Amino acid sequence: MEAVRLIVSVAAGVVFLGLAALTILRGRRASSLAVPTGILCLNLFAYLGFETLGNVTEDREWEWLEAAAAALAGPLLFHLALGFVGARRTQRGLLVAVYAVYGIIALSSLAPFALSGWASYPGGDRWALAMIAVTAPTFSYAVWRLVRHYRRNARGEERSRTQLFIATVAVGVGGAATDLVDVADAGVDVPQLAGVGMLVSAVLLTALSLRAKLVSGGLATSIATAALLGLLGVGAQFLVFATLGGRTAALAVATLAVTLVVILAAREVWSSYTELRERTAHLATLGRLSAQMAHDIRNPLAAIRGAAQYLDEELRRSSDLADAEEFLSLILDQTERLDRVVNEYRRLGRAEPELEPTDVDALVAAVVDGAKLSAEADVKGVDVVAEPTEVGEVALDPELVTTALENLVRNAIEACETGGGTVTLSARVKGDRLELRVRDDGPGMDARTRERAESAFFTTKAQGSGLGLAFARRVAEAHGGTLSIDSALGRGTTVRLVLSR
Repeated sequence: MEAVRLIVSVAAGVVFLGLAALTILRGRRASSLAVPTGILCLNLFAYLGFETLGNVTEDREWEWLEAAAAALAGPLLFHLALGFVGARRTQRGLLVAVYAVYGIIALSSLAPFALSGWASYPGGDRWALAMIAVTAPTFSYAVWRLVRHYRRNARGEERSRTQLFIATVAVGVGGAATDLVDVADAGVDVPQLAGVGMLVSAVLLTALSLRAKLVSGGLATSIATAALLGLLGVGAQFLVFATLGGRTAALAVATLAVTLVVILAAREVWSSYTELRERTAHLATLGRLSAQMAHDIRNPLAAIRGAAQYLDEELRRSSDLADAEEFLSLILDQTERLDRVVNEYRRLGRAEPELEPTDVDALVAAVVDGAKLSAEADVKGVDVVAEPTEVGEVALDPELVTTALENLVRNAIEACETGGGTVTLSARVKGDRLELRVRDDGPGMDARTRERAESAFFTTKAQGSGLGLAFARRVAEAHGGTLSIDSALGRGTTVRLVLSR
Protein backbone atom coordinates (compact mmCIF):
# COMPACT_ATOMS: atom_id res chain seq x y z
CA MET A 1 0.00 0.00 0.00
CA GLU A 2 2.84 2.37 0.84
CA ALA A 3 4.43 1.63 -2.53
CA VAL A 4 1.19 2.56 -4.30
CA ARG A 5 0.91 5.81 -2.36
CA LEU A 6 4.53 6.60 -3.25
CA ILE A 7 3.85 6.01 -6.96
CA VAL A 8 0.70 8.16 -6.85
CA SER A 9 2.58 10.98 -5.08
CA VAL A 10 5.45 10.87 -7.56
CA ALA A 11 3.05 10.87 -10.52
CA ALA A 12 1.17 13.87 -9.10
CA GLY A 13 4.48 15.62 -8.45
CA VAL A 14 5.57 15.13 -12.08
CA VAL A 15 2.28 16.59 -13.33
CA PHE A 16 2.48 19.57 -10.96
CA LEU A 17 6.10 20.35 -11.87
CA GLY A 18 5.35 20.10 -15.58
CA LEU A 19 2.26 22.30 -15.26
CA ALA A 20 4.23 24.84 -13.20
CA ALA A 21 6.88 25.11 -15.92
CA LEU A 22 4.22 25.29 -18.63
CA THR A 23 2.19 28.08 -17.05
CA ILE A 24 5.14 30.18 -15.88
CA LEU A 25 7.17 29.86 -19.07
CA ARG A 26 4.37 30.34 -21.57
CA GLY A 27 1.41 31.82 -19.78
CA ARG A 28 2.54 35.01 -18.06
CA ARG A 29 1.09 37.22 -20.80
CA ALA A 30 -1.66 34.86 -21.92
CA SER A 31 -3.68 35.06 -18.71
CA SER A 32 -3.57 36.75 -15.33
CA LEU A 33 -4.14 33.31 -13.78
CA ALA A 34 -1.01 31.74 -15.26
CA VAL A 35 1.53 32.86 -12.64
CA PRO A 36 -0.72 32.08 -9.61
CA THR A 37 -1.34 28.64 -11.13
CA GLY A 38 2.38 28.08 -11.60
CA ILE A 39 3.23 29.12 -8.03
CA LEU A 40 0.49 26.86 -6.63
CA CYS A 41 1.81 23.92 -8.67
CA LEU A 42 5.38 24.55 -7.47
CA ASN A 43 4.15 24.59 -3.89
CA LEU A 44 2.23 21.33 -4.36
CA PHE A 45 5.28 19.76 -6.02
CA ALA A 46 7.35 20.77 -2.98
CA TYR A 47 4.67 19.37 -0.64
CA LEU A 48 4.68 16.00 -2.41
CA GLY A 49 8.47 15.99 -2.50
CA PHE A 50 8.72 16.62 1.26
CA GLU A 51 6.12 13.90 1.87
CA THR A 52 8.10 11.40 -0.21
CA LEU A 53 11.36 12.29 1.53
CA GLY A 54 9.68 11.91 4.91
CA ASN A 55 8.34 8.46 4.02
CA VAL A 56 11.68 7.27 2.66
CA THR A 57 13.99 8.65 5.35
CA GLU A 58 11.55 8.73 8.30
CA ASP A 59 13.16 11.99 9.43
CA ARG A 60 10.76 14.39 11.20
CA GLU A 61 12.33 17.44 9.56
CA TRP A 62 10.68 16.55 6.24
CA GLU A 63 7.30 16.30 7.97
CA TRP A 64 7.71 19.82 9.30
CA LEU A 65 8.47 21.15 5.81
CA GLU A 66 5.56 19.10 4.41
CA ALA A 67 3.18 20.68 6.95
CA ALA A 68 4.38 24.20 6.06
CA ALA A 69 3.93 23.54 2.33
CA ALA A 70 0.45 22.11 2.95
CA ALA A 71 -0.54 25.25 4.86
CA LEU A 72 0.67 27.51 2.04
CA ALA A 73 -1.36 25.59 -0.54
CA GLY A 74 -4.59 26.92 1.01
CA PRO A 75 -4.15 30.67 0.34
CA LEU A 76 -2.58 29.99 -3.07
CA LEU A 77 -5.62 28.00 -4.18
CA PHE A 78 -7.97 30.62 -2.69
CA HIS A 79 -6.02 33.33 -4.58
CA LEU A 80 -6.49 31.38 -7.79
CA ALA A 81 -10.23 30.96 -7.14
CA LEU A 82 -10.73 34.71 -6.61
CA GLY A 83 -8.74 35.42 -9.77
CA PHE A 84 -10.88 32.98 -11.75
CA VAL A 85 -14.10 34.81 -10.83
CA GLY A 86 -12.44 38.23 -11.31
CA ALA A 87 -12.64 39.22 -7.62
CA ARG A 88 -8.98 39.62 -6.62
CA ARG A 89 -9.16 43.42 -6.56
CA THR A 90 -12.53 43.74 -4.85
CA GLN A 91 -11.67 41.07 -2.24
CA ARG A 92 -8.06 42.17 -1.67
CA GLY A 93 -8.59 42.64 2.09
CA LEU A 94 -10.04 39.15 2.52
CA LEU A 95 -7.22 37.67 0.44
CA VAL A 96 -4.58 39.33 2.64
CA ALA A 97 -6.35 38.01 5.76
CA VAL A 98 -6.41 34.45 4.38
CA TYR A 99 -2.70 34.65 3.52
CA ALA A 100 -1.97 35.94 7.03
CA VAL A 101 -3.87 33.16 8.84
CA TYR A 102 -2.45 30.35 6.74
CA GLY A 103 0.97 32.01 6.95
CA ILE A 104 0.84 31.79 10.76
CA ILE A 105 0.11 28.06 10.52
CA ALA A 106 2.97 27.62 8.04
CA LEU A 107 5.43 29.50 10.28
CA SER A 108 4.33 27.52 13.34
CA SER A 109 4.97 24.34 11.33
CA LEU A 110 8.61 25.41 11.03
CA ALA A 111 8.89 26.29 14.72
CA PRO A 112 10.45 22.90 15.68
CA PHE A 113 13.61 23.87 13.83
CA ALA A 114 14.16 26.43 16.62
CA LEU A 115 11.92 25.15 19.46
CA SER A 116 12.21 21.46 20.32
CA GLY A 117 8.98 21.60 22.32
CA TRP A 118 7.01 22.10 19.10
CA ALA A 119 8.31 18.93 17.44
CA SER A 120 4.96 17.13 17.65
CA TYR A 121 2.87 20.08 16.39
CA PRO A 122 3.42 19.99 12.57
CA GLY A 123 1.20 17.28 11.15
CA GLY A 124 -0.27 16.52 14.58
CA ASP A 125 -3.83 16.72 15.85
CA ARG A 126 -3.63 20.40 16.91
CA TRP A 127 -2.15 21.35 13.54
CA ALA A 128 -4.89 19.40 11.74
CA LEU A 129 -7.63 21.08 13.79
CA ALA A 130 -6.17 24.52 13.01
CA MET A 131 -6.10 23.69 9.31
CA ILE A 132 -9.71 22.43 9.38
CA ALA A 133 -10.86 25.56 11.28
CA VAL A 134 -9.37 27.82 8.59
CA THR A 135 -10.02 25.70 5.50
CA ALA A 136 -13.73 25.05 6.13
CA PRO A 137 -14.93 28.69 6.00
CA THR A 138 -12.32 29.77 3.44
CA PHE A 139 -13.23 27.22 0.82
CA SER A 140 -16.93 27.28 1.62
CA TYR A 141 -16.77 30.93 0.56
CA ALA A 142 -14.60 30.07 -2.47
CA VAL A 143 -17.04 27.39 -3.65
CA TRP A 144 -19.95 29.80 -3.11
CA ARG A 145 -18.24 32.39 -5.32
CA LEU A 146 -17.55 29.76 -7.98
CA VAL A 147 -21.14 28.48 -7.94
CA ARG A 148 -22.49 32.04 -8.19
CA HIS A 149 -20.10 32.69 -11.08
CA TYR A 150 -21.34 29.50 -12.75
CA ARG A 151 -24.97 30.56 -12.44
CA ARG A 152 -24.35 34.08 -13.72
CA ASN A 153 -22.56 32.96 -16.89
CA ALA A 154 -25.01 31.65 -19.44
CA ARG A 155 -22.43 30.83 -22.12
CA GLY A 156 -21.34 27.19 -22.42
CA GLU A 157 -17.55 27.60 -22.58
CA GLU A 158 -17.29 29.65 -19.40
CA ARG A 159 -19.67 27.29 -17.62
CA SER A 160 -17.48 24.34 -18.66
CA ARG A 161 -14.36 26.05 -17.34
CA THR A 162 -16.14 26.85 -14.07
CA GLN A 163 -17.26 23.24 -13.70
CA LEU A 164 -13.65 22.12 -14.11
CA PHE A 165 -12.46 24.61 -11.49
CA ILE A 166 -15.17 23.58 -8.99
CA ALA A 167 -14.20 19.93 -9.53
CA THR A 168 -10.52 20.80 -9.02
CA VAL A 169 -11.22 22.56 -5.73
CA ALA A 170 -13.63 19.87 -4.52
CA VAL A 171 -11.27 16.98 -5.28
CA GLY A 172 -8.10 18.72 -4.04
CA VAL A 173 -9.54 20.16 -0.83
CA GLY A 174 -11.77 17.14 -0.24
CA GLY A 175 -8.89 14.70 -0.56
CA ALA A 176 -6.72 16.75 1.80
CA ALA A 177 -9.63 17.00 4.25
CA THR A 178 -9.75 13.20 4.62
CA ASP A 179 -6.15 13.19 5.88
CA LEU A 180 -6.82 16.16 8.18
CA VAL A 181 -9.86 14.44 9.73
CA ASP A 182 -7.82 11.27 10.24
CA VAL A 183 -4.91 13.15 11.86
CA ALA A 184 -7.26 15.20 14.05
CA ASP A 185 -8.65 11.93 15.44
CA ALA A 186 -12.21 13.23 15.09
CA GLY A 187 -13.75 9.80 15.68
CA VAL A 188 -14.84 9.49 12.04
CA ASP A 189 -13.54 6.57 10.02
CA VAL A 190 -12.65 7.99 6.59
CA PRO A 191 -10.24 6.65 3.96
CA GLN A 192 -7.08 8.70 3.39
CA LEU A 193 -7.50 10.04 -0.13
CA ALA A 194 -5.07 12.98 -0.16
CA GLY A 195 -2.66 11.30 -2.60
CA VAL A 196 -5.38 10.26 -5.03
CA GLY A 197 -7.01 13.68 -4.67
CA MET A 198 -3.69 15.35 -5.50
CA LEU A 199 -3.23 13.26 -8.66
CA VAL A 200 -6.80 13.79 -9.88
CA SER A 201 -6.71 17.52 -9.10
CA ALA A 202 -3.39 17.79 -10.96
CA VAL A 203 -5.00 16.30 -14.06
CA LEU A 204 -8.07 18.52 -13.67
CA LEU A 205 -5.91 21.61 -13.19
CA THR A 206 -3.97 20.76 -16.34
CA ALA A 207 -7.21 20.39 -18.27
CA LEU A 208 -8.46 23.70 -16.84
CA SER A 209 -5.22 25.47 -17.80
CA LEU A 210 -5.54 24.34 -21.39
CA ARG A 211 -9.31 24.97 -21.50
CA ALA A 212 -8.99 28.44 -19.98
CA LYS A 213 -6.05 29.25 -22.30
CA LEU A 214 -3.62 30.01 -19.49
CA VAL A 215 -0.79 29.39 -21.94
CA SER A 216 -0.13 31.03 -25.28
CA GLY A 217 1.38 29.86 -28.58
CA GLY A 218 4.00 27.15 -29.02
CA LEU A 219 2.04 24.73 -26.84
CA ALA A 220 3.75 21.56 -28.12
CA THR A 221 7.23 22.99 -27.45
CA SER A 222 6.15 24.26 -24.04
CA ILE A 223 4.70 20.90 -23.00
CA ALA A 224 7.84 19.10 -24.20
CA THR A 225 10.09 21.50 -22.28
CA ALA A 226 7.99 21.27 -19.13
CA ALA A 227 7.76 17.47 -19.29
CA LEU A 228 11.51 17.15 -19.90
CA LEU A 229 12.35 19.33 -16.90
CA GLY A 230 9.90 17.44 -14.72
CA LEU A 231 11.13 14.00 -15.77
CA LEU A 232 14.79 14.98 -15.39
CA GLY A 233 14.12 16.28 -11.90
CA VAL A 234 12.20 13.20 -10.80
CA GLY A 235 14.68 10.83 -12.46
CA ALA A 236 17.60 12.55 -10.74
CA GLN A 237 15.73 12.34 -7.42
CA PHE A 238 15.20 8.59 -7.77
CA LEU A 239 18.90 8.20 -8.59
CA VAL A 240 19.76 10.09 -5.42
CA PHE A 241 17.50 7.80 -3.34
CA ALA A 242 18.96 4.68 -4.90
CA THR A 243 22.57 5.80 -4.40
CA LEU A 244 22.50 7.36 -0.96
CA GLY A 245 19.88 5.21 0.73
CA GLY A 246 19.39 6.13 4.36
CA ARG A 247 22.28 8.58 4.75
CA THR A 248 20.12 11.50 5.77
CA ALA A 249 22.60 14.37 5.57
CA ALA A 250 23.96 13.37 2.16
CA LEU A 251 20.42 12.74 0.91
CA ALA A 252 19.29 16.20 1.99
CA VAL A 253 22.27 17.88 0.31
CA ALA A 254 21.80 15.89 -2.91
CA THR A 255 18.06 16.63 -2.95
CA LEU A 256 18.76 20.35 -2.58
CA ALA A 257 21.34 20.17 -5.38
CA VAL A 258 18.91 18.43 -7.77
CA THR A 259 16.21 20.97 -6.97
CA LEU A 260 18.57 23.88 -7.61
CA VAL A 261 19.71 22.39 -10.93
CA VAL A 262 16.10 21.99 -12.11
CA ILE A 263 15.26 25.53 -11.00
CA LEU A 264 18.33 26.97 -12.75
CA ALA A 265 17.51 25.06 -15.94
CA ALA A 266 13.92 26.30 -15.83
CA ARG A 267 15.18 29.82 -15.16
CA GLU A 268 17.38 29.77 -18.27
CA VAL A 269 14.50 28.59 -20.44
CA TRP A 270 12.17 31.09 -18.78
CA SER A 271 14.64 33.94 -19.33
CA SER A 272 14.98 33.13 -23.02
CA TYR A 273 11.24 32.98 -23.53
CA THR A 274 10.67 36.10 -21.46
CA GLU A 275 13.23 38.16 -23.36
CA LEU A 276 11.77 37.09 -26.69
CA ARG A 277 8.19 37.76 -25.58
CA GLU A 278 9.00 41.17 -24.11
CA ARG A 279 10.77 42.21 -27.31
CA THR A 280 7.83 40.97 -29.38
CA ALA A 281 5.34 42.74 -27.11
CA HIS A 282 7.32 45.99 -27.33
CA LEU A 283 7.41 45.83 -31.12
CA ALA A 284 3.70 44.96 -31.23
CA THR A 285 2.92 47.97 -29.03
CA LEU A 286 4.87 50.30 -31.30
CA GLY A 287 3.19 48.73 -34.30
CA ARG A 288 -0.32 49.28 -32.90
CA LEU A 289 0.45 52.86 -31.92
CA SER A 290 1.98 53.56 -35.33
CA ALA A 291 -1.01 52.03 -37.11
CA GLN A 292 -3.43 54.14 -35.09
CA MET A 293 -1.47 57.33 -35.75
CA ALA A 294 -1.21 56.51 -39.46
CA HIS A 295 -4.98 55.99 -39.59
CA ASP A 296 -5.68 59.30 -37.84
CA ILE A 297 -3.27 61.28 -40.03
CA ARG A 298 -3.97 59.61 -43.39
CA ASN A 299 -7.40 61.16 -44.03
CA PRO A 300 -6.45 64.84 -43.57
CA LEU A 301 -3.26 64.25 -45.58
CA ALA A 302 -5.29 62.78 -48.45
CA ALA A 303 -7.59 65.80 -48.42
CA ILE A 304 -4.64 68.21 -48.42
CA ARG A 305 -2.94 66.33 -51.27
CA GLY A 306 -6.11 66.34 -53.37
CA ALA A 307 -6.64 70.08 -52.85
CA ALA A 308 -3.00 70.85 -53.61
CA GLN A 309 -3.11 68.80 -56.81
CA TYR A 310 -6.21 70.68 -57.93
CA LEU A 311 -4.58 74.05 -57.24
CA ASP A 312 -1.44 72.97 -59.06
CA GLU A 313 -3.47 71.99 -62.09
CA GLU A 314 -5.35 75.30 -62.01
CA LEU A 315 -2.09 77.23 -61.85
CA ARG A 316 -0.85 75.46 -64.95
CA ARG A 317 -3.98 76.29 -66.84
CA SER A 318 -4.28 79.87 -65.68
CA SER A 319 -3.19 82.15 -62.89
CA ASP A 320 -6.76 82.88 -61.89
CA LEU A 321 -7.50 81.14 -58.61
CA ALA A 322 -10.75 82.92 -57.88
CA ASP A 323 -12.61 79.58 -57.89
CA ALA A 324 -10.09 77.89 -55.63
CA GLU A 325 -11.20 79.49 -52.36
CA GLU A 326 -12.96 76.30 -51.28
CA PHE A 327 -9.79 74.25 -51.71
CA LEU A 328 -7.62 76.78 -49.91
CA SER A 329 -10.05 76.65 -46.99
CA LEU A 330 -9.88 72.85 -47.12
CA ILE A 331 -6.09 72.90 -46.87
CA LEU A 332 -6.22 75.24 -43.89
CA ASP A 333 -8.93 73.17 -42.17
CA GLN A 334 -7.10 69.89 -42.66
CA THR A 335 -3.81 71.41 -41.52
CA GLU A 336 -5.52 72.53 -38.33
CA ARG A 337 -6.98 69.04 -38.00
CA LEU A 338 -3.52 67.51 -38.22
CA ASP A 339 -2.34 69.89 -35.54
CA ARG A 340 -5.23 68.78 -33.32
CA VAL A 341 -4.39 65.11 -33.91
CA VAL A 342 -0.78 65.65 -32.85
CA ASN A 343 -1.89 67.58 -29.77
CA GLU A 344 -4.41 64.88 -28.91
CA TYR A 345 -1.72 62.18 -29.02
CA ARG A 346 0.48 64.34 -26.81
CA ARG A 347 -2.36 64.74 -24.33
CA LEU A 348 -3.30 61.07 -24.55
CA GLY A 349 0.06 60.26 -23.03
CA ARG A 350 -0.33 62.70 -20.14
CA ALA A 351 -4.14 63.02 -19.78
CA GLU A 352 -3.82 66.55 -18.38
CA PRO A 353 -7.29 68.03 -17.70
CA GLU A 354 -8.04 71.65 -18.50
CA LEU A 355 -11.23 72.23 -16.54
CA GLU A 356 -13.98 74.52 -17.77
CA PRO A 357 -17.75 74.71 -17.19
CA THR A 358 -19.29 72.21 -19.61
CA ASP A 359 -22.89 71.40 -20.46
CA VAL A 360 -22.88 67.65 -19.80
CA ASP A 361 -26.26 67.08 -21.48
CA ALA A 362 -25.01 68.70 -24.70
CA LEU A 363 -21.73 66.76 -24.51
CA VAL A 364 -23.60 63.44 -24.18
CA ALA A 365 -25.93 64.36 -27.05
CA ALA A 366 -22.96 65.26 -29.27
CA VAL A 367 -21.22 61.93 -28.58
CA VAL A 368 -24.42 60.01 -29.32
CA ASP A 369 -25.07 61.95 -32.54
CA GLY A 370 -21.52 61.28 -33.71
CA ALA A 371 -21.78 57.56 -32.89
CA LYS A 372 -25.07 57.22 -34.81
CA LEU A 373 -23.28 58.39 -37.97
CA SER A 374 -20.40 55.93 -37.59
CA ALA A 375 -19.96 53.25 -40.23
CA GLU A 376 -19.63 50.53 -37.59
CA ALA A 377 -23.03 51.30 -36.04
CA ASP A 378 -24.62 51.44 -39.49
CA VAL A 379 -23.12 48.11 -40.66
CA LYS A 380 -24.03 46.25 -37.47
CA GLY A 381 -27.44 47.86 -37.14
CA VAL A 382 -26.69 49.09 -33.64
CA ASP A 383 -28.92 51.78 -32.17
CA VAL A 384 -27.07 54.38 -30.07
CA VAL A 385 -29.32 56.27 -27.67
CA ALA A 386 -29.00 58.73 -24.80
CA GLU A 387 -31.10 58.45 -21.67
CA PRO A 388 -32.81 61.75 -20.75
CA THR A 389 -30.52 63.75 -18.45
CA GLU A 390 -30.70 67.07 -16.66
CA VAL A 391 -27.22 67.34 -15.22
CA GLY A 392 -26.42 70.86 -16.38
CA GLU A 393 -22.93 72.35 -16.22
CA VAL A 394 -19.98 70.59 -14.58
CA ALA A 395 -16.32 71.66 -14.46
CA LEU A 396 -14.39 69.16 -16.58
CA ASP A 397 -12.14 68.89 -19.63
CA PRO A 398 -14.66 68.55 -22.48
CA GLU A 399 -12.09 67.35 -25.02
CA LEU A 400 -10.67 64.58 -22.82
CA VAL A 401 -14.07 63.43 -21.58
CA THR A 402 -15.53 63.49 -25.09
CA THR A 403 -12.63 61.40 -26.39
CA ALA A 404 -13.00 58.95 -23.50
CA LEU A 405 -16.75 58.58 -24.10
CA GLU A 406 -16.22 58.16 -27.84
CA ASN A 407 -13.78 55.33 -27.10
CA LEU A 408 -16.24 53.66 -24.73
CA VAL A 409 -19.16 54.00 -27.14
CA ARG A 410 -17.02 52.68 -30.01
CA ASN A 411 -16.04 49.66 -27.89
CA ALA A 412 -19.69 49.07 -27.01
CA ILE A 413 -20.75 49.20 -30.67
CA GLU A 414 -17.99 46.77 -31.62
CA ALA A 415 -19.05 44.44 -28.78
CA CYS A 416 -22.62 44.20 -30.11
CA GLU A 417 -23.30 41.34 -32.44
CA THR A 418 -24.14 42.01 -36.10
CA GLY A 419 -27.85 42.22 -36.71
CA GLY A 420 -28.86 44.63 -34.02
CA GLY A 421 -28.23 45.82 -30.52
CA THR A 422 -28.48 48.91 -28.36
CA VAL A 423 -25.81 51.11 -26.80
CA THR A 424 -27.07 53.52 -24.16
CA LEU A 425 -25.18 56.54 -22.86
CA SER A 426 -26.41 58.24 -19.70
CA ALA A 427 -25.23 60.77 -17.10
CA ARG A 428 -26.29 61.49 -13.55
CA VAL A 429 -25.03 63.29 -10.48
CA LYS A 430 -24.40 61.33 -7.26
CA GLY A 431 -23.37 63.69 -4.47
CA ASP A 432 -20.15 65.38 -5.54
CA ARG A 433 -19.61 62.92 -8.38
CA LEU A 434 -20.65 62.88 -12.02
CA GLU A 435 -21.31 59.36 -13.31
CA LEU A 436 -21.22 58.76 -17.06
CA ARG A 437 -22.41 55.30 -18.03
CA VAL A 438 -22.11 53.40 -21.33
CA ARG A 439 -24.17 50.21 -21.51
CA ASP A 440 -24.43 47.64 -24.31
CA ASP A 441 -26.42 44.43 -24.72
CA GLY A 442 -23.58 42.53 -26.39
CA PRO A 443 -22.23 39.09 -25.39
CA GLY A 444 -20.35 40.44 -22.35
CA MET A 445 -16.96 39.37 -20.95
CA ASP A 446 -15.85 36.56 -18.71
CA ALA A 447 -14.36 37.44 -15.30
CA ARG A 448 -10.70 37.19 -16.36
CA THR A 449 -11.19 39.33 -19.48
CA ARG A 450 -13.08 41.93 -17.44
CA GLU A 451 -10.27 42.16 -14.89
CA ARG A 452 -7.62 42.63 -17.60
CA ALA A 453 -9.70 44.95 -19.80
CA GLU A 454 -8.46 48.15 -18.19
CA SER A 455 -4.79 47.33 -18.85
CA ALA A 456 -3.00 49.34 -21.53
CA PHE A 457 -2.76 47.60 -24.91
CA PHE A 458 -4.96 44.65 -23.85
CA THR A 459 -7.48 43.90 -26.57
CA THR A 460 -9.50 40.96 -27.84
CA LYS A 461 -9.90 42.51 -31.31
CA ALA A 462 -7.56 41.64 -34.18
CA GLN A 463 -7.23 45.29 -35.24
CA GLY A 464 -7.62 46.88 -31.81
CA SER A 465 -4.99 49.08 -30.15
CA GLY A 466 -6.06 48.31 -26.58
CA LEU A 467 -5.88 52.00 -25.65
CA GLY A 468 -9.58 52.84 -25.34
CA LEU A 469 -10.44 51.62 -21.83
CA ALA A 470 -6.98 52.38 -20.46
CA PHE A 471 -7.22 55.98 -21.69
CA ALA A 472 -10.75 56.36 -20.29
CA ARG A 473 -9.50 55.18 -16.90
CA ARG A 474 -6.66 57.74 -17.01
CA VAL A 475 -9.15 60.49 -17.86
CA ALA A 476 -11.27 59.47 -14.88
CA GLU A 477 -8.24 59.46 -12.56
CA ALA A 478 -7.12 62.85 -13.92
CA HIS A 479 -10.53 64.19 -12.85
CA GLY A 480 -10.20 62.60 -9.40
CA GLY A 481 -12.53 59.74 -10.26
CA THR A 482 -12.59 56.08 -11.22
CA LEU A 483 -13.59 53.74 -14.02
CA SER A 484 -15.39 50.45 -13.33
CA ILE A 485 -16.66 47.62 -15.53
CA ASP A 486 -19.66 45.42 -14.84
CA SER A 487 -19.93 42.54 -17.27
CA ALA A 488 -20.81 38.86 -17.51
CA LEU A 489 -21.18 36.47 -20.42
CA GLY A 490 -24.64 36.71 -21.89
CA ARG A 491 -25.52 39.87 -19.92
CA GLY A 492 -23.77 42.69 -21.79
CA THR A 493 -21.33 45.24 -20.38
CA THR A 494 -21.69 48.48 -18.47
CA VAL A 495 -18.74 50.88 -18.09
CA ARG A 496 -19.03 53.63 -15.48
CA LEU A 497 -16.85 56.72 -15.77
CA VAL A 498 -17.08 58.56 -12.44
CA LEU A 499 -15.65 62.10 -12.26
CA SER A 500 -15.22 64.38 -9.27
CA ARG A 501 -17.30 67.56 -9.69
